[in-house]
Amino acid sequence: MSIDLFNQTLYEKPSTVKEYICTQKDLWIEEKTIFEKYEQHIKDKAILDVGCGGGRTAIALSELTSNYTGIDYSMEMVKACQKWHSSLNFIHGDASDMHMFDGESFDFIIFSFNGIDCMSHEKRIKTLKEIYRVLKSGGIFAFSSHNLDDRKIVTAFNKYDMKRPRAIARNLFNVMSYLKVRKYQIHTDTYEILSDLLAGFGHLTYYIRKQEQVKQLVNIGFKNIAILNRQAQFVDINSLDRDSEWLHYVCQKPTSDDRNEDSQQK
Repeated sequence: MSIDLFNQTLYEKPSTVKEYICTQKDLWIEEKTIFEKYEQHIKDKAILDVGCGGGRTAIALSELTSNYTGIDYSMEMVKACQKWHSSLNFIHGDASDMHMFDGESFDFIIFSFNGIDCMSHEKRIKTLKEIYRVLKSGGIFAFSSHNLDDRKIVTAFNKYDMKRPRAIARNLFNVMSYLKVRKYQIHTDTYEILSDLLAGFGHLTYYIRKQEQVKQLVNIGFKNIAILNRQAQFVDINSLDRDSEWLHYVCQKPTSDDRNEDSQQK
């Protein structure tokens, strides 16, 4: 079974949907910072909320524009969003193939809560290319991704969790879940796919260092790449950020003038 099918099955489970609806409600500080800094690209603009999940970011974004669209590959997540946010537009679809959208349809696209980390490397690249295609020239794309330099990466036994009630029983369950997915882990020079806390370490997650993530974005064509740590501070590409489980990236699709200028410089 591939990471893509494995994780998608998890997001169709009622227990996962309930967790997202009940516990994932507030914007992260990094998202608030991005929405404020890039407001001119968001307010009253066409917005695509990729991997909208339980609708955590939907309310905040819909308050900034009347042209909001959410998309998720989990039908159960989409049904939940349609139930709780019936006035908004939610679509069932896969981010790696957004054929329902014309090219250059959106001014701002967000893929929040490390949603892009739920896929295989090959699908990740396809998704980034699709996002580039449907993003307008000069438009902004923001997303978060797990940081391979994080000092606290845990794949089976969470020693940081031992002071909480029932920690031993929970960690025994985690180890069992981990053993089921261990064979699907991938280790390469540029990224790793590891089990993580979701579903008791029964979830597979993509980890990457910021230098490699920037390379991915540049190779696809994005420019003006900014990176935020968990404290919503803009950081340099060469900093380690060992205390950030994940990082937020913000990048821009070049305009035709940008592309002409680049070709002239070459």
